Amino acid sequence: MLGQGRGRAVSAALCAGALLLSGCTTGGEGADWETIRGAWIEDPTTFDPALTQTTDDYRAARLAFDTVVRRDLDGELVPGLAESWEQSADRVTLTIGAGHTCADGTEITPTVVAESLEYLADPDTKSLHTSGVFGEGEAAITADDDAGEVAIELSEPHSEVLPGLAIPQAGVICPAGLADPEGLAAGEVEGAFSGPYVLTENRRGVNYHFALREDYDSWVEYSEPLEGTPAKYLEFIVGAEDAVANQLLSGELDVAPVEAEELSRFADDGGFGTTTATTGEYYIMFNHRESSPFRDEGLRRAVARLIDREALREIVDPEGELIATLGDDTMQCANTDESLLLDQDGDAASDALDGVPVKVVGSDAIGPNGSATVYVRERLNAAGADADLQNTDVGSWVARLYDEPETWDVTVYATVNNMGTISWGLTTVLGEWHEDGGRNMTHSVNPEAAEALEAALSAESDAEMCRHWDTAQRAALETVDFIPLSMVTQSIVSRDGYAVEVPGGREDATTLRILD
Repeated sequence: MLGQGRGRAVSAALCAGALLLSGCTTGGEGADWETIRGAWIEDPTTFDPALTQTTDDYRAARLAFDTVVRRDLDGELVPGLAESWEQSADRVTLTIGAGHTCADGTEITPTVVAESLEYLADPDTKSLHTSGVFGEGEAAITADDDAGEVAIELSEPHSEVLPGLAIPQAGVICPAGLADPEGLAAGEVEGAFSGPYVLTENRRGVNYHFALREDYDSWVEYSEPLEGTPAKYLEFIVGAEDAVANQLLSGELDVAPVEAEELSRFADDGGFGTTTATTGEYYIMFNHRESSPFRDEGLRRAVARLIDREALREIVDPEGELIATLGDDTMQCANTDESLLLDQDGDAASDALDGVPVKVVGSDAIGPNGSATVYVRERLNAAGADADLQNTDVGSWVARLYDEPETWDVTVYATVNNMGTISWGLTTVLGEWHEDGGRNMTHSVNPEAAEALEAALSAESDAEMCRHWDTAQRAALETVDFIPLSMVTQSIVSRDGYAVEVPGGREDATTLRILD
């Protein structure tokens, strides 16, 4: 989240209604504002960072759990709980800084960090993010409290451990949380939190309240110090995405994401600022299992010839740029050659798709009211296919993709690419299958692409890595294993007097500030 904003001339009456919950005080100029009010898309599905699945899961995890490394404003890795590190192809050594504590006062020692990372690495945890952080092999994690170090030994080389350790999904869970997994997931174990904020109120379908820890002193030291003061209280309403613009204009919210079609309402208003973060990638994902018609490359090619990527981009995110892989040209090794993508040919698509039954599934959050998959269904049916559509909330949709593979054939998917690398998206459609410990949700079978992906993730030089990534992307695009669409952007509107940054272009609500 990002942007600037908030005028202080909000009426005393408005503040009074939220006084006990928000901590704001009444008064005119010079009033002591202590709260930032924002909005989330929907309820988090969990407060366990290792088990997060959705955008709002990640937002909550970033607030409540610190990571061992972080991203600077320019995207470079900087110290978090670890003050320094050393990395080789199959080993990372972290030196944990002194003075970091959990919300219950427990010191964050190397042992505390190691136990949390072991939980993330444990196959029994069933985290979707394990292989993204540690690679496809096993990770042996040990602590040396005397030396102040945590060692991560990998059975298979993996070049992206450090970027993985910077994502909110790798947030350090304190001992109280590991001892009570159910309470951790529900957000009910205050001592579980290692980050600056603790969850103080959880009203599903209504709002979530966080309070700044009085003892917290582990803020990231950015290359450019952040202006302003961290809010003592944060409140996020949920479930009213279409009302956010009105609530900002009326003074009910201070900083919140706004849909692209609503941004024009703020363009000429000097009391608001708008900034755009890049949060991931949109793409068409196929189910490659034998139960799906899209096991057949010919039918995937037909869909690629049917879909107007520009038209679909306008539906999902008019602010996002078209992409030729699962990443943009700011990401290392990303393909930018659009000649690898098929041109539209409606007649050829109709010849292949006529009479084919297709189960389209989607999320209400992708495109206004789930209109992205509505477009896909309409295009399929216009080509003669027999396409059925089921759109649901984000949590149910993601669970279906992972746990009910026989119920879907195609969807419009969106990554939340907290790592900022092409591997984060590509490993969801290439390489080792999710059921076997990888991240590939699609069951794609592309040996050339999979082997090149594995080689890229174990490469010892940037040149070698990009050479292998080029092979992987070309092989996947040639067989239409997926259809890249556009970058996912998030425009945040803020009232005058507030600020928030996006380290490395990614949302990070720990940077929310009230300006002096």
